[in-house]
Amino acid sequence: MAGNLRQEPSKEEKEGGVSNPARTFPNICVNTRSIPNSSSQMTLGTRLKVIVTTDVNGTITGDNTFGELVRRHGRFEQMQALMDRYTTGACRFQDVLPEMQGLAEVVERPDLEAYAKEMPFYKGVAAVLGALIKSRDLDATIALCTTGFAGLMALVNRYRFNSQLLVAASPVLVERLRAEEKACLIRPIIAEQAKAQVLDELVGPDGAIEGTVFHVGDTLGDFYGIRRAAEIGGVGIAFRPNAALKGAVSRLPGDLCKRVAVIEFASGVPVDFARVGDVIRQTLWEAAGVQV
Repeated sequence: MAGNLRQEPSKEEKEGGVSNPARTFPNICVNTRSIPNSSSQMTLGTRLKVIVTTDVNGTITGDNTFGELVRRHGRFEQMQALMDRYTTGACRFQDVLPEMQGLAEVVERPDLEAYAKEMPFYKGVAAVLGALIKSRDLDATIALCTTGFAGLMALVNRYRFNSQLLVAASPVLVERLRAEEKACLIRPIIAEQAKAQVLDELVGPDGAIEGTVFHVGDTLGDFYGIRRAAEIGGVGIAFRPNAALKGAVSRLPGDLCKRVAVIEFASGVPVDFARVGDVIRQTLWEAAGVQV
C-alpha cells in the first residue's frame, strides 16, 4: 500500500548515515499530469511505461571498471588518472577517450568475460533493477548509460542481467563481442551530453507520463542525464554525488532542482542502491498509483 512508501527512519537514518529522499526531498513527488503533447497516458489494463538509465562506475559498482580491466597489465594508475580528470570536470570525456582506448588495447575477450562475471555491485542493485524488470504493472526499459567500455557493459548485461538491459556506452572493445551480444547496444557515448540524448530517444516522440523517467549517476558527467530527466518531468537521482555534480545540481533553476533527489552516505555507512529504489517507488506511486 502507499503507506509502505513512507517508512519510519531506520537506525542509520536517525544517526545521520543515509538521507532518505522521500523525506529530504518531498518536492520530487509528482502528479498524474502528462508531459505536454504526450499521448502516453495509461488506460485500463495497460502497463505503465517506465524508463531508467543508470551510470555504472561509482553508481552500481564501486570499481573503476576502466582500471580493473587493465590492472594486471600495470595500467591501472594511468587509467584512474584519466577517469579522475573528466569526472571532476577538469576536461571533457572526449578529450581523454582516445588515450583510454589506447590503454585498453591489451584487453582480450577472456579478460572481459572474467571481469564481467565477477564485477562487484553495490548492495541492492540486482534487487532494484530486477523488481522493475519483473513487475507486472510496468513496461520498464532499463539502460546502462555510461562512459564505460561497451565491450564490457554488453557482457555485464549478458552475464549479470540475462541480456534484459540496453546499453549506451563508449565504443571501446566492441570488436571483442559476438554479434548477438551487440544487440543491446543502442548508442555510443563519446561525450557526456549523449546521456541526455539517450533519454530523449528512449522516451520517443510521444513523450511519457510525468514521473516515469529517471537517470541515476554520481559524477559531473551524469549531470546532463540528471538535468534532462528533470526537464522532461521525471526525476534525476544524484547517487553518491561528487562535489562537481553536487555543485552543478545546486545551480539548477528551482523548478528543476526540486526534481533531483540527492542520496548520500556518511563515512562508514555501506552504500545501498535500495535508496534509488525508494525514490523510484515513491515517484511511480505519486505519478500513477503503481506499486513496485
